[in-house]
Amino acid sequence: MSKTPMVAVITRTKDRALLLERAIKSVVNQTYDNFVMVIVNDGGDPKIVDDLVDSYVKKANGRIKVIHNKKSIGMQPASNLAIKSVDSRYVVIHDDDDSWNEDFLKATTEHLEETGSMGVVVTTDRVDEDISNGTIKILGSNRLFPGLKFINLYRMCTENYATPISFIYRREAFKHIGYYDESLGGVGDWDFGLRFILTYEIDFLSTPEALAYYHHRPQATGINANSVYTDTHRGLENIIANKYLREDIKAGKLGIGYIINSLRYTNQTNERLLEIAKHDVSEQLNPVMQHIDQVGSVVAQLQATIQQQIDSKRSYRPFKSLPGRAIRKVTKKAQ
Repeated sequence: MSKTPMVAVITRTKDRALLLERAIKSVVNQTYDNFVMVIVNDGGDPKIVDDLVDSYVKKANGRIKVIHNKKSIGMQPASNLAIKSVDSRYVVIHDDDDSWNEDFLKATTEHLEETGSMGVVVTTDRVDEDISNGTIKILGSNRLFPGLKFINLYRMCTENYATPISFIYRREAFKHIGYYDESLGGVGDWDFGLRFILTYEIDFLSTPEALAYYHHRPQATGINANSVYTDTHRGLENIIANKYLREDIKAGKLGIGYIINSLRYTNQTNERLLEIAKHDVSEQLNPVMQHIDQVGSVVAQLQATIQQQIDSKRSYRPFKSLPGRAIRKVTKKAQ
């Protein structure tokens, strides 16, 4: 490995040992080894992190650096702190609850070196899981953005297609677009992706098998929860929408702020209309379903009656043949 690593892998964590261990395995098991993993323990128990890192010392071979924050400073400040603490050609955020295919770094660095692109997003799967009794249980997985072929500025205005676990980019981008906005918490990655694609193209590396895995725990609460399901997250998305719209207004022209707000309004309106339609259909179906239940009950009663008659005939059959058997018996004796 060269003195300056090719890739800086940034991981923020706080008291999530089970998830962090999976993240460390995901990184140290890469088939590409020219990287440094910077773990920011953002106000959590330092012993938990140190013990985990110590258990991977041999496999990591000096490629893991740990920063302990006595008090939590937040997701985006932690990212910026880690990024600025090391040097590298490329940067990628590996959240402590996500994971990679073992060829992620190899495939992405080769693509960036060969094409000279500023950044690339890879084919990614969403993995639904649950944590119970200290065990991670995988519930299922599917393609995160089915049919995705290009990273498009217009589509980025509605959703972050440059999900951190799947997006690796050149460090030099910071000189032109700045670092992560430290006021935006869990949506800072979407804002960074918007600023990135406003300046540069983002390639999409399509592969049959996913190279990144975006883990979701919809039912989880507390430290194991995903921030994306909270009202706080949605509120921060609204701040981004307002931020860019204000920039449009100050510039006296329609721009990305208008696109973001227009698309968000359209999506929210469609969601409300869909809910209304579902409710109306449900109201119309209820009487039909009740009638079906009634018919089903009648059919079940008829089936029970028919079965009773069949059983009754079967039990009567031996007695029906008694007279004939008795006559044959008497005749035989008379002979």
